[in-house]
Amino acid sequence: MKTSFIIFLLISVTFAFSQNSDNAVSDTTSTVNEPEQAQFTFTADWNRFRASDSLVYLEYTAAVGRSVLTYQRQDNGAFIAELLIESSIAEGDSIIYAKNWRTRDTIENMDAHAMSMIIPIINYFVIPEGEYFLQIKMTDQFGDSRAQSIKFQIKVSPFDDGLAISDTQMATSIQRDDGESAFTKNGYKVMPNPSSVFGIGLPILYTYNEIYNFAEGTSEQGGKYTVSYHILDNDGNEVKKFADRVRSKPGVSAVAVNNLNVVTLVSGTYILEVKVTDHETENTTSTSRKFFVYRKEDFAEGGAAFQKVNEEQSGAGSPGLDASRYDAMTEEELDLEFEQAQYIAEREEARTWGKLNLEGKREYIKEYWAKRDPSPGSPANEFKDEYLGRVQLVNQLFRGAFREGWKTDRGRIMLIYGKPDEIERFPGSSDAKEYHYWHYYSIQGGVLFVFVDKRGMQDLELVHSTARGELYDPDWVRWIDPNY
Repeated sequence: MKTSFIIFLLISVTFAFSQNSDNAVSDTTSTVNEPEQAQFTFTADWNRFRASDSLVYLEYTAAVGRSVLTYQRQDNGAFIAELLIESSIAEGDSIIYAKNWRTRDTIENMDAHAMSMIIPIINYFVIPEGEYFLQIKMTDQFGDSRAQSIKFQIKVSPFDDGLAISDTQMATSIQRDDGESAFTKNGYKVMPNPSSVFGIGLPILYTYNEIYNFAEGTSEQGGKYTVSYHILDNDGNEVKKFADRVRSKPGVSAVAVNNLNVVTLVSGTYILEVKVTDHETENTTSTSRKFFVYRKEDFAEGGAAFQKVNEEQSGAGSPGLDASRYDAMTEEELDLEFEQAQYIAEREEARTWGKLNLEGKREYIKEYWAKRDPSPGSPANEFKDEYLGRVQLVNQLFRGAFREGWKTDRGRIMLIYGKPDEIERFPGSSDAKEYHYWHYYSIQGGVLFVFVDKRGMQDLELVHSTARGELYDPDWVRWIDPNY
């Protein structure tokens, strides 16, 4: 198992890079110096894939933030930074392979958005079996040659004996791409995350593996294989299991890509285990990889990092007896249910939802309801059942000509606070508009909500409440009596 050398928190998922190392820098340049320039640092990682029966393709990746580089202003107003990248493979004290090159990054301005991006680096060595040291050194060429060096110890074995799987490459995104980018392999563009840090800014952990040496299938079942994904805590206890993926063998080897929602994990260190089973032989192989989750709010007063122990002791909540339906729901259906639950969602949950893809939303909504389950350990989720039941009720009671009931003010209040203990209705007349009093006697020592049909459309709107955090207007009577 391997880990990145430094946990470097690069929350932005946008990559900006330039490989135009042959372009000459203008003779007339001026260095842009920040008052307090960040320490020069980068993250790096490596993965082993098969090159041939006896050789291994050792791919190494790195990422450096623009904020730590020194940029020079050009005559055309643009800014350029330059990196010298030196990499080598050593056996003992002897360097046997080396690659050195320069990379330039050009930007139009140095605003906060541009400087928040990172520059990805990728290259490889093809090497035989053995034990080596991989060293990567980067130098900020325009920054008084500020440099950092990272060194890994690596053991290489060929993938030539039975069912085998490559290392797991963790990425910020994986997309179908048949281009010739350095980040593209086997029809996928894989943007690496060498820090292996995920969280609110990177809620989806993308994975890339290659599988080798399938047995030839002699039956329909034998022509298939299964890939399973498990997340373990640092003590080896399983904390999350994803649905197995059963696939037909495309040949003697295959590519396995996946996107795993990890944003619900509490900040900490985790292990991703990827396991492959060949259905023809029932042989299995697996690989493990460490990664990190960081969510800033976990470390706030009362955050999840402080509550983790209590939650583990009380047991895990249930997403409900009908949780399997989420696996078949469309994205529009998932968005609708989450939107209907927006009144009880935390701000960070709503932000996270907007960043998820379809598979991420299917997983996240289960976690969303599970953590609100009032009876952990039982398969039912009474809170969810009651809440979604209220959604149906308010749609029946308060549906208007242009809005569903859950979108109205009365619908919102009933979804948040439940049915009122008492309702007083005052019909409209020539001298006053219709209005209702809703009384809740057991909330905050007793609270009142006043709704008025402002527009005479049978859509009563909230004009006043004594509940904390709700609209408070002591002159609300003006909405009823036009002569007030």
